[in-house]
Amino acid sequence: MARTTAGLNSNAVSDAGGSVRVTIPGSPFQVQANGGVSIPCRKVYIVAPNGSSNIRVQLGQPCTATTGIQVPEVAAAGANTRHLPLNIADVNMLYFIGEAENDVVDILYLK
Repeated sequence: MARTTAGLNSNAVSDAGGSVRVTIPGSPFQVQANGGVSIPCRKVYIVAPNGSSNIRVQLGQPCTATTGIQVPEVAAAGANTRHLPLNIADVNMLYFIGEAENDVVDILYLK
């Protein structure tokens, strides 16, 4: 059922959400977003902060070095930063793999 908040129809515009930072653990450098805890959503925007490069993401199952797609990295100061938008039902559907322990991924989600 649609809500109307500040004149916005929630079927078209999200009026709630949040963010999650995912840290890549040590070997095998794989992790499920939000530790597998459910966060229902409609859309996410994913980016790897500068220095956290070569991180890949896959939906619904663990990611490997040869599956998933590359997560964009924050551009240098003054440059346009790209992000990866995905329409998904839950943040915990995201699985990541990185190359180094403590690399991070930032996820903005819209409910």
